[in-house]
Amino acid sequence: MRVIAALPRPAGEFKPVTAVAAPRESVVVTWCREIATNTATSVGSPVENAEYLLTLYPHGFAPYSLYSSFVIAGRTMSISVLWDDLWREPGFALAIDGQPVPLDATSTARPAAVIAHAAWHAILAPSPRRAR
Repeated sequence: MRVIAALPRPAGEFKPVTAVAAPRESVVVTWCREIATNTATSVGSPVENAEYLLTLYPHGFAPYSLYSSFVIAGRTMSISVLWDDLWREPGFALAIDGQPVPLDATSTARPAAVIAHAAWHAILAPSPRRAR
C-alpha cells in the first residue's frame, strides 16, 4: 500500500455516501461506505455526514483523486486517494480532525481494512483538543 500526505479538502460538489447501497452505485461509494461502517462498528458509534468527491483526469475516463469524509464519535475522518500515476497503485492517506494518521504501508491487507483499522485506533485515542 502506497501512503501519501493527506490531500486538502477540495472545492466542489460533494455527494452523499448513503447507508444503503443504491442500484448501480459506483465502487467508490461502496468502498467509502465499507470503511465508514467498519470504523463506526468498531467504536460503537453511528456514521454521520458521510460524503465524497471523485475527481477525474481531464480526459474524464480515469479517476485522479478521491476525497471522502465522515463523522464518527464526534471525530471527523478524512480519506484521500490519489491516482497520480495510472501505471502504479494509488496513494492513500487518513486524517482525523485534520491531523494525519499513520497507515501501515507494509500491510498485506486491503487498503480499506488498513484505513479502517488505523481510524479505529485514532478515534479511540484521546484527542489533544479534548484534553484541554
